[in-house]
Amino acid sequence: MLFKSVPLLLFFGTFASGAVVGGTTAKDGAAPFLVSLQQNGSHFCAGSIVDERWVLTAAHCAQDLQIEQILILAGTNNLEKGGRNLTIDRIIPHSRYDETTQANDIALLRLTSRVAYDEHVKRIEYSAQHVPDNATVTLMGWGYTKRNEVEVSKALQTIDLRNVEVDRCTDMFANCFDAAVVDVGQLCAFTMKGEGGCTGDSGGALSWEGKQVALVSWAVDCAGGYPDVFTRISYYHDWIRTTIANNSEKDDGGVNVEEYKNMTCPSKE
Repeated sequence: MLFKSVPLLLFFGTFASGAVVGGTTAKDGAAPFLVSLQQNGSHFCAGSIVDERWVLTAAHCAQDLQIEQILILAGTNNLEKGGRNLTIDRIIPHSRYDETTQANDIALLRLTSRVAYDEHVKRIEYSAQHVPDNATVTLMGWGYTKRNEVEVSKALQTIDLRNVEVDRCTDMFANCFDAAVVDVGQLCAFTMKGEGGCTGDSGGALSWEGKQVALVSWAVDCAGGYPDVFTRISYYHDWIRTTIANNSEKDDGGVNVEEYKNMTCPSKE
């Protein structure tokens, strides 16, 4: 049975999922779009800036949390220094997210105000393109770097994986599960045992040819010899686009209408 203890990671039975094992430390500026989702000063998930007011992440990362409990750290590879703190004013998970199967594991977080882009903070384009089987895809994150560790990595890690076609991925899980657990809205990536995701990377971006094609959803073990499973962006491309369009409360001048709701009105003379 699939369950989670906190938004840090997911478990299948006794197996953890979510961050980078077998990777290397990322170069400064390698992922200006990647952000750390934090609660009480601690990293618990990742996300990606896809618009000046929107961060894309996994639905399970934001489940059961209030907007004031999530702080976003952007613009740094190191969780202990640098970067900017951003706040959010809206959490929008997919309406059909299923925490048992992890179907539709995708959510958008609306930033309180526009983020100013610079060399350290930029958006990533989310792609509607299908990723070819066996294509090289890149995962970055702050998750555990070893299977038995008990804290996330302070330095951003990166690793190249290979896209695994869904039917073949399902076959690889056949020995563990009685029924198919990978659906059309998901993408699998794998190279070998000892390389892949672990605790702490959930919600983070998987990229191909410089564009985001998926986000980290779940796995059966930390780089334990099975593919990592991601939410596939091409399947949810329209959902992302329309959700942003329908929830961007700005006037033609770009003013954030939400800021006026608690404003003191001027006295009438």
